[in-house]
Amino acid sequence: MKIGRMLYPVRELGPGERLGIWVQGCARGCPGCANPELQYFDKKKEIPIRLLTAMASTAILSRKLSGITISGGEPMLQAGELAYLLRELRPLCDDVLIYTGFCYEELLQSHDPDIHKVLCMTSVLVDGAYFMEKNAGERLRGSTNQRILFLDESKRRVYENYMMENERQIDHFITSNGVVSVGIHPQKFLDEARGTI
Repeated sequence: MKIGRMLYPVRELGPGERLGIWVQGCARGCPGCANPELQYFDKKKEIPIRLLTAMASTAILSRKLSGITISGGEPMLQAGELAYLLRELRPLCDDVLIYTGFCYEELLQSHDPDIHKVLCMTSVLVDGAYFMEKNAGERLRGSTNQRILFLDESKRRVYENYMMENERQIDHFITSNGVVSVGIHPQKFLDEARGTI
């Protein structure tokens, strides 16, 4: 599976302390994308799915993480491997939030059985393309056209409480490649970041 990064504990992309996995590769090229470096389909980012599963399982168990957030890139472009990963991880942690640029209805109409398997194991889906001009500072969604869909109704209350608690925040992680900034960024974040480097 092509993976851009895996970070934990992520506190900003869903309630609790979470495992964040960002897949590598997306064909959309949304202007103002917070992760433009993850758009490329980079073969060097390929990780054997069993190794990724073992790494993710260790992170969840060692840190007692309460949720998993999958973003990217576009997760649904690797639905087969993602379905395998979620099947292995959900017994350890059953709160799965997925960000996708596809609309939910598009995914439901897909002829790819792996996409349907992924949806069956997803607690909350944030769907739709990102539009920078519609970035209104809301928690969990980058732009107001995106929807927060509760595919597992038992998770609705904890997510609604989380969204009402605070405004957006940003987590920072120091990695071998520098600092990674995690969260839903404001409209001008990339311009401001480039101006300070």
